[in-house]
Amino acid sequence: MALVEFGIYWMHRELHDIKPLYKYLHTTHHIYNKQNTLSPFAGLAFHPLDGILQAIPHTISLFIVPTHFMTHMLLLFCEGVWTANIHDCIHGKIWPVMGAGYHTIHHTTYKHNYGHYTIWMDWMFGTLRDPEEDLKKA
Repeated sequence: MALVEFGIYWMHRELHDIKPLYKYLHTTHHIYNKQNTLSPFAGLAFHPLDGILQAIPHTISLFIVPTHFMTHMLLLFCEGVWTANIHDCIHGKIWPVMGAGYHTIHHTTYKHNYGHYTIWMDWMFGTLRDPEEDLKKA
């Protein structure tokens, strides 16, 4: 899980930082943004190459940490549930999970909260923005 977290954090961050990658691949994921919210459809809206790039960390991790087939299938199922959850605008406030509150900030600022299942990589690399702190400031 840590390898996937690390890999997807950096892949997602580079999809934003490298402008041609954002323009031609990742922008499809952000078309459902609304002001200060997002749509569950954003969890399904990916350019095929964007999806492949963000799946690379999952694939590489299988070669480093051998995983039972059923465990891998369970993780892929959880991935689908999680993807719907972070785009449904219902912030569960379960630390350190990257919930909808954190991911909504990502979809509105484009430079914070790139993480996958958790906020640890954003915290480690200085891109974390906490929705609770945003509420206190507002």
